[in-house]
This record gives sequence, structure tokens and C-alpha cells, in this order.
Amino acid sequence: MRDPVAPALPDVSLALPIYNGEAFVADAIQSILAQDHQNFELIITDNASTDSTERICRDLAASDPRVRYVRNERNLGAGPNYNLGFELSRGKYFKWCACDDRISENFLSACVAALEENQEAVLAYGITETIDEDGRVVPLVGGMMSPQRPGDDAGRRFAKDLRDRTTNFEIFGLFRSEALRKSTMHRSYYGSDKTLMTELVLLGRFVFVPGIVFYNREHKDRSINIRDKKVLANWQDTSVRSNRHLSNLQRLTHLIEIAFRHTEIVSPIKASGIILLWSLRPAHFGRCTAELIGVVSPSAQLWLLRTARRIADLAQRGFVRMFKSQIANP
Repeated sequence: MRDPVAPALPDVSLALPIYNGEAFVADAIQSILAQDHQNFELIITDNASTDSTERICRDLAASDPRVRYVRNERNLGAGPNYNLGFELSRGKYFKWCACDDRISENFLSACVAALEENQEAVLAYGITETIDEDGRVVPLVGGMMSPQRPGDDAGRRFAKDLRDRTTNFEIFGLFRSEALRKSTMHRSYYGSDKTLMTELVLLGRFVFVPGIVFYNREHKDRSINIRDKKVLANWQDTSVRSNRHLSNLQRLTHLIEIAFRHTEIVSPIKASGIILLWSLRPAHFGRCTAELIGVVSPSAQLWLLRTARRIADLAQRGFVRMFKSQIANP
């Protein structure tokens, strides 16, 4: 293969936001550089890492002109850093890359072909497999969205995405850049990536591409393994100083904003109705109620959460006992 040349105008831009990712970043970047689609740029936005991330990334950037390393003066948090990578991009198509994941060699070429073939689509994505710290495939941690039906209109896609969205592996697919420019992008609350995807289904279809793989790495330092809400909020955006972490209420207000943002696609009344029905589902209603109680009385919120956990634990134990009894006495 000939030596890579920095494209004057790449058709694909990839952004890799990172903070202290020395453990897996070289592997992640190598999987990008090994793509059979060569016309791309890779923008690494480093949130002022304090480990050897800078050295690793600068060395790889020096070896390939398609790689650009940008170091922030301070840690902005994941949300602003994800947005920064897109702001610096130039390609017709765009992809976020996590510093601990991998993609199959044909990922970009197959996604570009799918988006070229489906001009109404705003995202192309493949199957997700989970790998461990050593790169071995293990059972999937999380869940993928079910493929969209081609005949669904924007309203149905919006409702289905709210109802079915789980782990959000699809955020690491290939986007049409013009669609992202019309969106609200990542916000300061944890989970805003899911809201972004719900917004994007209003703008166009998501296309599942068979034969390509996104390898999502499971390890203890992943954000989904952070249980402390204060730490998680700071991970998302370091400018957030409040001790009240209202991510569920923030997501709800973000969705309402979106309902009135794309009125030429879906009427705000219809979109708001879909959001209302979703917000009244027990799980979402309970989380928002707990956050509202926490604004008035943090101690009451803590009691409510502990009580809910005890009830859930007791219910689980009861189910296990019943299941064992059924097996013992068929």
C-alpha cells in the first residue's frame, strides 16, 4: 500500500475525543488507519491528558499526515470535547471514535457506500460486538437498537427511538455531516448523546449495514461503569458546578426544545405528545419525580431511592424463590 497522503478535502472526518486513554488509544487509532477507505482525516482532541496519551497520539500523528492532534488547555469534559471534534471537521461524512474501541477494516467504505445509496439516510451503522481488555470478543454488554422500518415516517421513528433506545452504540456510526449541523449536539448532562440520536431520527433514517463491526471495549473505566452522579456529571462537562444532578429532567426539557426546533418535519403538538407519553412511563416518571423531590429535599430523594432499591431487591429475591420452587415442584 502506498504511503498515506493528507487529503485536501477528505470525504470522511473522524473525531477521537480523549482524556487519559493511554491503555487502548494506540489500538483504536491503528484500527482507523487500517481502513480500506483511505480518504479521511482523523482529529484527536485531547482533554489535557496527564498520562502518556499526548506522547502516543503525537507519535502516531507524526507518522501519518491524515492525523491531526489538538490538545485542549484544560479538561472540558466529554460533551464539549465531542462537539469540538465535529466543529474542526471538514468531511461530507463524520464519525465519532472512542479511544478504547475498534472498527473493522471495511467500516468506513461500507458506510460511505450505504449513505451514497440512501440519500435520505443520516446515519449508517453496523453490528456491535463487545471485546475485553485483551481484545477478545465476549458477550455483548448492552443492547443495540432494532432496525428502523423503511416505511416509517419521522414521527414514528421519533416515538420508536424514545421507546427503544438503550446503550446507544449507534452514536459511533457514520453520520451525514449536514444533519449534525442541524442538530442540538451534545449537551452538558450525561445521556445527551441519546437525546441527540432521538433528534436525528427526525432528520432522516438510520441504515443498518451488514458485514461491518463496531468493537466496543468493556473495562472498569468506562463512563457507564461510573456510579457516582457527581463524578459522572463532571466527566460529561467540567463547567457544571451544581450539586443537583438533574439529567433526566434536563433530557426532558432538551426533548421539548427539539419538538419545537424541527416543526417543518413534525408538528410540535405531535412531537410533544410523543414526549409526554414517553415521560409518563413508570421508569422515566419515577426518575424525574425523584429529581424534583431532590431539588426540595435531598434527604427525601435519598430515602426514596434507597426505598426503591430495597423494593426492587425484595421483588428480585421473591422472583428467584418462586422460580426455584417451580423447578423443584413442577
